[in-house]
Amino acid sequence: MQARERSLLAVELQEAWPVLSPEERLEGLRFLPHAEAEDFLLALPARDQSEVILQTSAGERRSWMRLLPPDDAADVIQASPETERESLLAVLDEPTRKEVAALLAYKEDEAGGLMNPRYARLRPDMSVDEAITYLRRQARERLETIYYVYVLDAGQRLLGVITFRELFSAPPDKTVRDIMHTDVVTAHEEMDQEALSRLFAAHNFLAIPVLDDERHVKGIVTVDDIVDVVQEEATEDIQKFGGMEALDAPYLDIGFWTMVRKRGGWLSA
Repeated sequence: MQARERSLLAVELQEAWPVLSPEERLEGLRFLPHAEAEDFLLALPARDQSEVILQTSAGERRSWMRLLPPDDAADVIQASPETERESLLAVLDEPTRKEVAALLAYKEDEAGGLMNPRYARLRPDMSVDEAITYLRRQARERLETIYYVYVLDAGQRLLGVITFRELFSAPPDKTVRDIMHTDVVTAHEEMDQEALSRLFAAHNFLAIPVLDDERHVKGIVTVDDIVDVVQEEATEDIQKFGGMEALDAPYLDIGFWTMVRKRGGWLSA
């Protein structure tokens, strides 16, 4: 199949997604090349991710769950039936399983339930040159995205923040303390998602650190996390009134992509 045709299939699947059954959704994902299927799954709301993953074999389930960053894995587990949650948690590697278990202790609409426990961190006494070397190692090993770099003391309490650009443009002999900003906008771990959304809107940041009562940094919430919450709520509304164009052949006799094009047509009209 040509690359353009594969791309069209992904677009068509996305358009038809709200009105497809769980079985049709999984079938559609399996039509896509593996890398595209991974990207498609990562972009879905947690409820849809759960629905797809729970239909797969044990081996596939393990692969899909390990693809997700900790905050997304926690969201998928929370979106799943209670009878399935332990089995989904069990397929994660041990370090990620501990991170996800800690996230699951929060309510899903709190900052603690939305945050990613993996974030870029530095000590204030590092030189800029040392900090850049250390960050490169962090990025290779664990970090999903780096918007800002947070400066912590020995007790993991927040001291300041630096943008990625500021760090890389600073003189190499300066220390992190010299260039960090100390007036950091933060969210408490129990802040609800509506208040958190307003905080993002007011400050236009890409990420906000989440703190406990003692100012320990527990993780970060990114603007993408907030967008995902809004998108999931909108998707649920769409699915309540989702329509379907009449098919010109018996339901079980038509090809999958014919059905996708029929059912997705109303969304793109």
